[in-house]
Amino acid sequence: MKRAAIIALLALCFRLPFLASGPGGWDDIDFALGMKQYDLTTMQPHFPGYPVYMVAAFVAGRIIENPYLALSSLSALASALAVFPLYSIVHSYSGPRAAIAVALLWAIAPLSVVLGTQPLSDSFGTLLAVLLVASSMRTLDRSRKERSRALYLIMSGICLGLLYGVRVSYLAFCAVPLWTGLMYGKDTRRWSDVVYAILCVFLVSFSWTYAMAVNVGSIRGLWQMALAFTGGHFSDWGGTYTGGNAIERLGYWLGRQWLAAGLGTPWPGQHWISWSVAGLFILSVWGWSVRCKRRELQIGKRGREFVLLLMWGVPYGLWAFFAQNVDKPRHILPLLILLLWLTASGLLTFRHAGKYMLAVLVCCMLIVSWTQVRDQRENSSPTVQLAKYAASHLPTSAVVYTYEEERIMHYLHPEIETVRLRKWEDFKTSVFSRRVSPESVFLTNSVLEGFKRPQIWRYVRERARFTGNPWLYPTYHDITLYEIRSEQKTGWSCFLQDTCNEPSVGNEKNPH
Repeated sequence: MKRAAIIALLALCFRLPFLASGPGGWDDIDFALGMKQYDLTTMQPHFPGYPVYMVAAFVAGRIIENPYLALSSLSALASALAVFPLYSIVHSYSGPRAAIAVALLWAIAPLSVVLGTQPLSDSFGTLLAVLLVASSMRTLDRSRKERSRALYLIMSGICLGLLYGVRVSYLAFCAVPLWTGLMYGKDTRRWSDVVYAILCVFLVSFSWTYAMAVNVGSIRGLWQMALAFTGGHFSDWGGTYTGGNAIERLGYWLGRQWLAAGLGTPWPGQHWISWSVAGLFILSVWGWSVRCKRRELQIGKRGREFVLLLMWGVPYGLWAFFAQNVDKPRHILPLLILLLWLTASGLLTFRHAGKYMLAVLVCCMLIVSWTQVRDQRENSSPTVQLAKYAASHLPTSAVVYTYEEERIMHYLHPEIETVRLRKWEDFKTSVFSRRVSPESVFLTNSVLEGFKRPQIWRYVRERARFTGNPWLYPTYHDITLYEIRSEQKTGWSCFLQDTCNEPSVGNEKNPH
């Protein structure tokens, strides 16, 4: 574990200079506001409230005054500490050589580094997820005494309950302790220990659920909030990527999240060194084909542990693909270790050259990661750029119709009048009730696209555009602010009231 400690320290030192000290997106502000006043009804943070994560955030906030820096520091610490359980997992299955390789790759992998410097819950949740797998793997170890195995089984239950208190979307990880408990029960016939572990899951989950119900005011209120949140997440504002078909979606998911963001392979606008990462990944795949031909894979001897790894990757992988926004790579962070493990194992197939290939891969990934976090530190996110522009360039009578950008604009510049909406009828109601003049109406591209009315594009023109790194800001890396055309004021009023005869608009396109 000394080597793991050194790698964890290196991982922490690499992240500390690049910690975010201000907001970059919606969730950042939710967590920061929640540290000042935890209130689910005002989305501080939004449902499900991340209660376990917020407890850790409160502790960090006692040490560091800046809430964003405190949250980012927590992410860096969690990302570094994850080295220990992942080292233990890989070491027990593949040996020390692979364990060192995977730990090093985790320490400098682009997705791990970027999220390890942001004020988000993903790194903290990944730490608990890997602890869950590590404790489950030790439960399966028949060489341990039954008492020790029982304690690790109980620890798995506690980790699962805490994991749900970070993100409820980690629900699929229940497959890990379920398989572990089943195997433990078959070995020892101590099914009472399995029941105790299940009780631990329910007790821990009940504790933070009850705390949230108290915060909201009642169990019924919490349930209604859960229904509203779930409905919005899967129908309206979840905004999951919708390709032409499942194959296109899968290709985007694998290429964008796993390879580009996870390893640092080429993606538009990225460093040229990414091609070296892609080449080494191809060599890794070749290495696996060689191992298969040599029949070096001896899954039968470690069948239970292999199934445990499948329980780790497959259920949550399916959830991340079908139920999460595939534009956001951060959802696959708990599974990144498996990709790094496969990549390292493939390169290590080349016995003498493998270590040199791994060294080159580490250097290349380090460069890619460094370019990303340096960009994050030096350049504001597009939503922050939008807020600053609106505060300094728009008239005082302006009303900016936005979507998720509204949270940052209101936080940074509360003097700006913003309205968050997506539906056309809501927009018309707002304009008429406020009696907003056309020259005071400004809309972002996310709002205009949400209206799904191609006629509207003839009445607006681009006022300003704000761009950023698509890796760092996957869903809001390109924001355009529109205003009403001065020569179209009369037509605009007519269009809002649905009193004018519109010509054919079948060939009109979104200019954005």
